[in-house]
Amino acid sequence: MNTNRKWKRIIPIIVSILLAVIAFVFGTFWDPFNYKALSSIPAFLFSIVVLLIGQIISIQSEVDKVSDTSDIICDTVKSYIHVTKIGTPKKAWEYVISRLSVMDYVQNTSFNYEDEIDQTEYRLYGSEIYQKSFKEIASYIKKGLQWQDIGDKTAVERFRSITNLIPDNIRGSYACRLISQAEPQLGFIILTYKDGTKEVLFNWDFRDIPQDPVVLLSRDEEIINMFAAQHRGLWRVSTEHYDTKATRSTS
Repeated sequence: MNTNRKWKRIIPIIVSILLAVIAFVFGTFWDPFNYKALSSIPAFLFSIVVLLIGQIISIQSEVDKVSDTSDIICDTVKSYIHVTKIGTPKKAWEYVISRLSVMDYVQNTSFNYEDEIDQTEYRLYGSEIYQKSFKEIASYIKKGLQWQDIGDKTAVERFRSITNLIPDNIRGSYACRLISQAEPQLGFIILTYKDGTKEVLFNWDFRDIPQDPVVLLSRDEEIINMFAAQHRGLWRVSTEHYDTKATRSTS
């Protein structure tokens, strides 16, 4: 294997040298500038140019190979990393909305304590991207997207905003339920794509930290199963809140 690599590096050098020699011989006998006895001078310079061009091409080829190898390594490493950082909750929400067209099923949660709602309203819920997302979510629900929301009383207005954008005859594609927020709950959203792949985004919570949390993403099957089980448990203990005009559950 090492011998093959050495030859792959040496062959372009040999080819460059041979081309330079050929260019020198050709330039000497052809003498395009009519230098006569001094024809070897421009021929020599021409051969140097050919040699340099050959080396540049060889170096660029090696750079391209290294770049391709780096991309392969990077993709391979990403495939085996269980958790990756997405960024702030606002950036993570943009990530979700930008993929609605290729999603089949969304299981979302929204939990906030009353003493943190002002911060989440300022940093996420009140943002333009979040407010505009209701219409986008509703439009894809009309096209067949299945979306489940679980939240506490602070989420009622947001759930109502989505519900009111969906006609009654297809509102079965959207279901929302509420729980009593007695204990802290970890916010997360599970995305199921049309090709069957899944991913979960979690750590949305603004609790007890001065800055935005870093939302994490995982495609690891075991991690997704853990959050899916949590979602099923929350769904069982939650109740429909008729003030949101939500209809039957799709689960």
